[in-house]
Amino acid sequence: MKIRLNGTHAQIGFALTAAGWAYTHLRVAALRRRLRTDALTGLANRLALEQAARKNTGDSAALFMLDLNEFKAINDTFGHRYGDQVLATVARRLRRLQGPRQLAVRLSGDEFAFWCGKPRSTGELCQLRQQLHAAVARPMTIDGYTITVTASIGSAVSAGPAAIEELLGRADADMYSDKRGTASGRPRRQKATA
Repeated sequence: MKIRLNGTHAQIGFALTAAGWAYTHLRVAALRRRLRTDALTGLANRLALEQAARKNTGDSAALFMLDLNEFKAINDTFGHRYGDQVLATVARRLRRLQGPRQLAVRLSGDEFAFWCGKPRSTGELCQLRQQLHAAVARPMTIDGYTITVTASIGSAVSAGPAAIEELLGRADADMYSDKRGTASGRPRRQKATA
């Protein structure tokens, strides 16, 4: 098949090709964003967390894991629509805490993570942990109901390069230690663990 392009036809063909390329480029970019974003909350997802960790090569990093306490009771008492709204509210609060080199992440269910690349000091991490607790614990009103949730938080700090799976494992273990302390009535720890 021969296509003859001359004069105006060539310009139209070029314009259509450029428009097609631009549309395709935008669609690919949108798909890449969706691939790294949690559909319910709009937060970054685990893939985005892994990418952030890979970009942090050779530098110190901290990872906080948050698990909402007694979240199942919210779903059982009020229904999943309310549970979803609680998750979305917590996500908005975590997103507001993000600073440079930080990433709020929804891992799954009622588990979130907060990545901090190149933390400046242990004091910064302790303050961030307190801010995470406070952000989650602020009461929220949904359809006239005041709902308060708390979170068990674990952390892992790496002075140099560390695999994200290692940090997730250490932060997860620390989070469950915090959860056991909360269940037994002991006060929650407010420190970032190495």
